[in-house]
Amino acid sequence: MHLRSVSAALYLALCALTIVDALADWPPAVWAASSLVVVFLVLEGARIARLQALVGLALAGSGLLIAATQGALADTLVDGLRRTLPFLLLFASVTWLQIPAAQSPALLKVRAVALAQPPGRRFAVVGTAAHFLGVAFNLAGLSLLTPMVSRETPPSLRERLGRAMVQGFGAGTAWSPFYVGTAVILSAVPGVRWIEVAPVGLGLALLLVVWSWGFDRLFLRRGAQPTQPSGRTGPPPRLTGGDARNLAVLLGVLFGATILLVEGLLLSIPVSLAIVAPLFALGWAAVIRTHDPEANAGRVLIRTVYSKMPDLRGETLLFAGANILGVGVASALTPETVAGAVDTVAGIAWLAVPLLMLGMVGGSMLGLHPVVFVVLVTSVLPPETLGLTPQIMALAMMSMWGQSTNSSPFSATSLFMARITGDSNWRIAWRWNAPFAVTATGLLALVLVLIDALGVYGA
Repeated sequence: MHLRSVSAALYLALCALTIVDALADWPPAVWAASSLVVVFLVLEGARIARLQALVGLALAGSGLLIAATQGALADTLVDGLRRTLPFLLLFASVTWLQIPAAQSPALLKVRAVALAQPPGRRFAVVGTAAHFLGVAFNLAGLSLLTPMVSRETPPSLRERLGRAMVQGFGAGTAWSPFYVGTAVILSAVPGVRWIEVAPVGLGLALLLVVWSWGFDRLFLRRGAQPTQPSGRTGPPPRLTGGDARNLAVLLGVLFGATILLVEGLLLSIPVSLAIVAPLFALGWAAVIRTHDPEANAGRVLIRTVYSKMPDLRGETLLFAGANILGVGVASALTPETVAGAVDTVAGIAWLAVPLLMLGMVGGSMLGLHPVVFVVLVTSVLPPETLGLTPQIMALAMMSMWGQSTNSSPFSATSLFMARITGDSNWRIAWRWNAPFAVTATGLLALVLVLIDALGVYGA
């Protein structure tokens, strides 16, 4: 059997075992799935991109070294791998959605409309499209807009549209359950349900999209812009009532089925999406094929997804390393010690909220992936220590996850945009997004402090 086939089978097996444990509460499944993560990384290690390999190994090595000084080496490794499993489910789910998303007439129409916008409203339309495509389909949705920021697009326009894309996309972590960060934060902060925080999170996300446009208009837009990006040909299309109906059905079915499992069976978001995504993708592909016989059939979709599983090697190592580091650092800290260190801000929301958010985005700008921050904070700093409700704490980190990944040179978003645009991932993180992220942090912190003061989520 070809090595890629073995790796693909291992990845799908560890996903299946993680789902089995969630449904049947069978601990041996978690042990087996964690072991398969290690085997998968060993088989695919030589093919991991150099930067991802260096960062992932550095994160894991640092976490294990810290844990060793505390006599918790084995526990840290096991717990770090266990915490990585939900991420891997989400990566696999997004892979299932990528193929039909790239062929969907409704989504391709959205892309065409965004490409056709005149300069006066193009930034706002692109940011809004990136947000809602990302909300439903994660990076699969963002990838639909990549023709407008290809290397053939004039550099100044490419940067503006690239910022619109990633900032609109990043705002989705404030409320969409289909983002890695959102799902992990909701799982890590005790006592928080998606349905409780989603309405406020949606408001925060829309505020971010509007502020992204405002920030560009006030501080960054200079002079005349090229009229059209690459990929724009023919007369400008229009979204019809039928297009809007098709999009509403797509989003409604995907969200509805996933949240039904979350709220009805009390499954986690990663597990729910991992169950829904393959069935949804196969049904979606079948519907597309009735209109376009050249589109992928179900068998082709399954083979394509299977062939793409080994390509998740880099993400697997990065997130395993980040989780191991977070658990390792947490092993060296006690909740009592941390509580004493933050005693001066405990119970003072106007201090605790912005400091929490600045710590998350600031660490990411320095290269520390936000998953490390989330694992560390939720392990040693429960909400009551800061005098915050669990919902406010979760919203603070959810709204910051997108800003943090956009500002991190090592995040999947920055690396993805660097590959598409040909720009440096460092420049994308620190020049494209960091200035906006700093102002957005202040704005979001102010709103969350007001929400806390109004007692929306109780005392």
